Amino acid sequence: MTEASHVERQTAGWWVHAVVLACAGGSIVGTIAAPTDSSRWWIVLPALLLIAIYGLFTPMTVEVSSEEMAVRFGRLGWPGWRFPVAEIEDARVVTFSPLRDFGGWGIRLGRDAFCLNERGDTGVRFVHAGRAYIIGSNAPEALLEALRIAGANTRT
Repeated sequence: MTEASHVERQTAGWWVHAVVLACAGGSIVGTIAAPTDSSRWWIVLPALLLIAIYGLFTPMTVEVSSEEMAVRFGRLGWPGWRFPVAEIEDARVVTFSPLRDFGGWGIRLGRDAFCLNERGDTGVRFVHAGRAYIIGSNAPEALLEALRIAGANTRT
């Protein structure tokens, strides 16, 4: 991918961070407070699993270059999607309801689109290879403009 003309990182809402922190803290306290003759690691294992999953999927990064739009989750960039800009059709800014339309945030399949979103209710909807996508964005107009400049088929 050539140098990105637009980069955006979305992270989960503050309440998600609070839940993960509370679970991890509760697990540490539970492990310390557990009797020494019990298996303490069964207390900490669910929290470690939660932290690992959390680390794999946050933040979501969207990068637009002159060649493609790349959407990646987590620090490792997996899972990730690459959309060649020349194949993006009918891109436009949309407002949607993550809970009603997709059952929540994250990587979601709805009735009429595939949604990639970490937080918020705005994004850019487009068609690629016959499938509709919504990429969540805190600055959907800037994302759409970057796609337009890169040569995507956009609606204004």
